[in-house]
Amino acid sequence: MIVRRRFEFEAAHRLPNHPGKCRELHGHSYKLFVKVDRAVDETSGMAIDFSDLKTIVREHVLSRLDHVCVNDLIENPTAERMAIWIWAELKPALPGLREVELQETSNCSVIYRGE
Repeated sequence: MIVRRRFEFEAAHRLPNHPGKCRELHGHSYKLFVKVDRAVDETSGMAIDFSDLKTIVREHVLSRLDHVCVNDLIENPTAERMAIWIWAELKPALPGLREVELQETSNCSVIYRGE
């Protein structure tokens, strides 16, 4: 069973290697989608409790990314590099992690599956 939950956070960043306007400090209202693939537990009837998933993501990711300058955590924090960082933070704490999708704007997102 694949379980998906959406999260939101606000953060600023700048892309020092970008030739355009993203080189300057700016912010985004990010959306993060986390997918977990697990068997449904016979007793609870759930693959993972949405509340447990929320707690894990808050503790390992949102508490560190919300309302910060991402450059202080991740070098050249493109959406791609941020998704890889998020995966690395969640993977040890979230068995069955299948995918993270980071949406920078309503039209632009990246998906990372641990490749």
